[in-house]
Amino acid sequence: MGQTRWRPRVVKRIIIITALALFGFVAYGIYDAGRNERPTPLANTNISFSKGRASGQRVKFRSWSADYDKIVSNADQTILDIQNVRNGTIFKNGKPYMHVRAAHMTVNTITHDFAETGPMHAETVGTVPARTFDTDSAVWNDALQTLTLAKRVVIHSGSDDPLTVGSLTLDIKTGAVDIHDVEGPVRIK
Repeated sequence: MGQTRWRPRVVKRIIIITALALFGFVAYGIYDAGRNERPTPLANTNISFSKGRASGQRVKFRSWSADYDKIVSNADQTILDIQNVRNGTIFKNGKPYMHVRAAHMTVNTITHDFAETGPMHAETVGTVPARTFDTDSAVWNDALQTLTLAKRVVIHSGSDDPLTVGSLTLDIKTGAVDIHDVEGPVRIK
């Protein structure tokens, strides 16, 4: 007397409703799973910086520093591609040795080397008269303490006419200078 018997129609309806609800739940889950997908990371992992100051440090003292308009760096920031360098300073024994401005530089932050392309102006600090040079290419090797100017260089050293050379290599440690294709007055001390 206390037992209720389910009629086959009611059981069939319950099964159909349950199956439709389960199907709807699974379909919505599949649809919703794809809605918030994140795109894959870009293959180019360069980092960009706008307007600032960069510097290189030796163990005991600074090696170089410069203001810039833009830097594009690789992911681990060991190679910097710097645009419109100004107020650059190269240090010798921790003291400013040369001021530099350049259109474009590539700097290795591990070795403190740099390569410059485009118009460049450099001027010695603390020398009378100041020595300046202008060129379109320069390479600094920090380990060897050498500056190589492989393209035409115009040098002003206090004389009336500038000295023009085809290429120049300056050894900062020894003061040795290797010059090729000289044109203009030379004063040797």
